[in-house]
Amino acid sequence: MDYIEENINSKEDEKSDDLNTTRANLRIIDTDLDSQFPPKLDNKENTIRKKKLVDKLNLINFKGQTIRVDFSHKKDGRIISFDVLPQLCFGKYLSCLWNTPPDIHLIKKTYLFQNIIIAEGETVLTVNASLRALNQKGICLTLPDKSIQKSSRRARRFTCDSLNVNLMQNGIVFPGSLMDFSAYSFRVEIHSSLKEACHWLNTKDNINLIIIKGSETLFSIDCSVIKRDTSSRKKTLILKPLKSNIQRFCPQEYRSKRLKLSPTPHIIFYHPFTDKLVNLKVIDLSGSGISVEDDEKNSVLMPGMIIPEVSINLANALKFKCKAQVVYRKVNEDEGSTHIVQCGITFLDMDCNDHMRLLSLLHQAENPNLHICNEVDLDELWKFFFESGFIYPHKYKSIQENKKKIRKTYERLYTTNSNVSRYFTWQKKGVIQGHLSMLRFYENTWLIHHLAALPSNQRLVGIEILKQIGAFTYDSHRLFSSHMDYLICYFRPENKFSNHFFGGIQKNIQNPKACSIDTFAYLYYRKHKKKDPNLPEQWEFIKSTHHDLIELYNFYEQLAGGLMLQALDLLPDEEMVERHSLSNEYQKINMKRQRKIYSLKKDGLLKAVFMANFSDFAMNLSDLTNSVSVFVLESEDVDPSIIYSSISQVAQKYEQKTFPVLIFPLPYASKQSINYEREYNLWALNMEYTDDYFQNFNLMI
Repeated sequence: MDYIEENINSKEDEKSDDLNTTRANLRIIDTDLDSQFPPKLDNKENTIRKKKLVDKLNLINFKGQTIRVDFSHKKDGRIISFDVLPQLCFGKYLSCLWNTPPDIHLIKKTYLFQNIIIAEGETVLTVNASLRALNQKGICLTLPDKSIQKSSRRARRFTCDSLNVNLMQNGIVFPGSLMDFSAYSFRVEIHSSLKEACHWLNTKDNINLIIIKGSETLFSIDCSVIKRDTSSRKKTLILKPLKSNIQRFCPQEYRSKRLKLSPTPHIIFYHPFTDKLVNLKVIDLSGSGISVEDDEKNSVLMPGMIIPEVSINLANALKFKCKAQVVYRKVNEDEGSTHIVQCGITFLDMDCNDHMRLLSLLHQAENPNLHICNEVDLDELWKFFFESGFIYPHKYKSIQENKKKIRKTYERLYTTNSNVSRYFTWQKKGVIQGHLSMLRFYENTWLIHHLAALPSNQRLVGIEILKQIGAFTYDSHRLFSSHMDYLICYFRPENKFSNHFFGGIQKNIQNPKACSIDTFAYLYYRKHKKKDPNLPEQWEFIKSTHHDLIELYNFYEQLAGGLMLQALDLLPDEEMVERHSLSNEYQKINMKRQRKIYSLKKDGLLKAVFMANFSDFAMNLSDLTNSVSVFVLESEDVDPSIIYSSISQVAQKYEQKTFPVLIFPLPYASKQSINYEREYNLWALNMEYTDDYFQNFNLMI
C-alpha cells in the first residue's frame, strides 16, 4: 500500500484532530517511496466485476479484516482515511462498521465520501461506490458494477501488530513499534513518551534497527532513514536496510555440499513479524543451511531475520525442525526475464537427532554406500571387528572376561536413539566394509574411535569414512545442541594409518591451538586384595579445587600449549566440577558416564591431578572411557609409589579388577622407570579451524 503524509494546518483541521479520528486510525502514505526502491510501479489496470468484488468483501469479513474508506476535504481536497469492517454483502449495498468511530457530525460538515480502497498484497482495488447512509455506528454504500484494480511490481507491505523495536543511534536508544514492512523497507513509529529524545535523532546518519518479540531478538540491522513524518503527535520513520546479506559465521573456504532433492522439499514457518503461515520451495539443501525461492512481489524474507522455528518438509513424510536465520537475499533473472528471488538460510540450532537424520539423508543421496546411524545387525558388526583386525588377540584377551557386558553395552549404543553416540558405516551389498564411531564423552568434545576397514579395501574405505565424518562434524559443530567444540582421538604411534593421517594433519597445521597431540604412557592397574600403603603424613589426596585447575592449566600451557585441557573439559571453570548434564544424557539410555577429579598435594602444594572416568565397560574397546588419567606437575618430587597409592584410593570405585591408567607427561614415566605397556597419542582438533583441517586432509590421503 502507498503512504500519504498529511499535515493539518487549518483551524478546522486542528479541530478534527480532537476527534476520535486520531492519526492512529488513519493510513499514512509516503508517495516518495517509488523513487527509493526498485522495481517501479507497473501501473497496470484491470477492471473487476461486482460479483468478484462481493466475494472479496465476504472473504475479508470472514477473516475479520478491515478495508479503507477515503473522504476528501471540501475545501482543499486533502484525503483522510478510516478503517472499517465490511459486513455480509449480497451485491447491491455494502454496510461497514467503524473500526474506531469518528465524529460523524464534523465529517458530514467538512468532508465528502471519496471511495473504498482494498489492499491485496501488491495490488490496490479502488471501488468508486456512492454514499447511501452515514451514522455513528457505520457507513452504507452502493456498489458499482465495475471497480479498478491497479498492480505494482513493488514488494508487498505487511502489517504488524505493534511489534516492539529499539532504534539505536550514537549511544541513544529510541523505543518504538514496527507498523509494517516489506523486503525493502520498514515503517517504525517512535513512542510518543520520548518527545525530547526525538530531537536528538539524526536522520542523515544511519540507525541500528532491533526488532523484539517478548524476550527474543528477531532482527537487527543498520538502516538509513528514507523519510520522516514530522507530525507532532507521533514520529514515524521509513527505514531502508543497508545490507542485502549478513555474515553469520566466519567466512571459510570449505563449504557444505548443497544438493537438489527430488521431490522438492519445502519450508513451513510462522513469520516472526506477522505470525502468518509461510510455505516456500527449497532450491537446494545442505547440513548447515538451505536456499529457498521467495515470491518477488510477496517477499517475506529479509537478511538478518531470525526465524525461531522452521519446519523442513520432505514430501510430507519427513520433517526437520530448526531455529534459523536469513543470511542473504538476491534477485536473479531467468531466461524469460522473470525475476527469481533466492534467499539463503542458515541453521542456528536443531535437535541433534533430527540433524543426524537430515545428514543421513544427504549423505545417502550423495553416496549410497555411506550410512549414518542406520540399523545394524550386531552379529555382523562383531564379525567385522574381528575380520578387520580391529579386535586382535591381545585386545580380545583384555575384554574376553566381560564379553556379555560388552555385548549389552553395544546393543544400547547401536539400537537406541541418543544425543551422545554416532556411528558411520561403509557398506556394499549389505556387508560392512568400514566403520567409525563417536561418543560425546566430555562436555563439548566428541571422541572418535573404532576406525577400521576390511583389509581388502582398507585404504579406500578408510578415506571415505574419514571424509564422511569430516563433512558430518563440519555441519554439526555450529549447532549448540551438538556440543561439538572439539574432536579428539587416541591412537598408538605405531599405527601407521592413524599416525600418518592424524599426526600429519597436526604437523602441517603447526598451530597447537588449532590441532595438537599429547602423548601418554598407558598401563593396566590391577586391584590388590590388600590396599596399597597409605600416603605419607605430609601428602594428601583430595577433591580438586578451582585453584588446582588453574595451576594445572599454567603447567600445561608452559609445557605444551595445546588443546588437551580444553578438550578434556579441565579448564579452570568454577562450575566445571559439578556438571551433571552429560551424565544425565547417558542415563537416558541406561548407560553410565561419571567423572571425578582429585588433587595430590604435599604440604599443601599441588603435585599431580587425577581425572577418573567411569563408564560401562569397554564402551571404548581400549577402555579409555573407563580409566584414570594422571597429570604430574612436579616430576622430580613425585615417586611412582605415591602415584600408585593415590590410584588405589580411586580403584575402589571401579567395578572391574583392572582398568587403564594414562600418565602425562610421558618423560615422567620414562625417567621414573614406570613399567608402562605402550604409548597413546591424544589428538585434538578445535572446530573453529575446520579450514586448516580440510586444507590438509587431501594432502594426507
